[in-house]
Amino acid sequence: MSRKSKIVKDAIRRFFHLGNRTIARHLIAAHGDHFRNKDGEIDLEIARSSVRYHTGKMGHMLRDAGDSSLHRDTPVKMPKTWSRSRPSYKLNPGLWLVLSDIHVPFHEEKPLESAIKAGQAENVDGIFLNGDIWDCAAVSYWPSFVRNFNKELEAIIDFLDCLACEFPDKPVVYKPGNHEYRLPRYFLSKAPELVETPFDAVERVLGFKERGIEFLDYFQKVYAGLLPVLHGHEVRNIQSTVNPARGLFLKTLSFSACSHAHRTSTHPERNIEGMDLTCHSFGCLCNLEPEYNPYGNRWNWGYGLINIEKNGDFELINKRILSSGKVV
Repeated sequence: MSRKSKIVKDAIRRFFHLGNRTIARHLIAAHGDHFRNKDGEIDLEIARSSVRYHTGKMGHMLRDAGDSSLHRDTPVKMPKTWSRSRPSYKLNPGLWLVLSDIHVPFHEEKPLESAIKAGQAENVDGIFLNGDIWDCAAVSYWPSFVRNFNKELEAIIDFLDCLACEFPDKPVVYKPGNHEYRLPRYFLSKAPELVETPFDAVERVLGFKERGIEFLDYFQKVYAGLLPVLHGHEVRNIQSTVNPARGLFLKTLSFSACSHAHRTSTHPERNIEGMDLTCHSFGCLCNLEPEYNPYGNRWNWGYGLINIEKNGDFELINKRILSSGKVV
């Protein structure tokens, strides 16, 4: 049986209760490339003729071509799931500097330099970039007075190379956030033909492999020892409570840490077993007065340090950075 015949028969099995033309429209929408005419154009009449042929409605000479097995009176196999597995990622034991919500090229140099110097002073073992490092404003749905993809691309590459100079031979793990997701989402919606796999777009454009940066999957959960770390957009509405850390606890019901909210906060809880379930949210390193939210936000600059023991124990130090650049 040819691929085209199988597609047509499967459509008839599923939609036997509908008219031939309606089934043909579904075939065009789902498998249009199989129904092109001699000029290379997708042709509804070709799809309709295929449906009529397989249902024995092509006239007296082809009346016996109908296949009675096309009706759902035979067993049908369970369809394959579209769900994707998303394994967790574990940071290696050691001291990690956590930087997030930098939003290059709308970053702030003073707090970013303070965070980098603090990481150097602590002689960290690695850098964990916890999402929204690149703003991707040029491919955003939202209007912006600056939309220059090439210049934005140059800025984020320069930042990554600068980070490599400041921390030579240190591993860099990059978990994408909702802003990095703007690029593959743009490819998927606007120009899927530009890349073989749209979800590889960020990796290809920024050259992570060549730069020795480990780029994680979208929405992937990261473990710093036993501590789950999210960017924050994976759980919604954490900012609508007293503070983001409390919102995070209400979503995860466990000790955890996140970025995304642009605010340094801590929320301690203790369960009936006496276990400490403290949650944390990290501050940002971007402009605190962006054009889309210049006043009234409660953002602050900050970064984190997470010391991971081999047995999974961890210590999280959540730092704020004042307007002077001083770390507190």
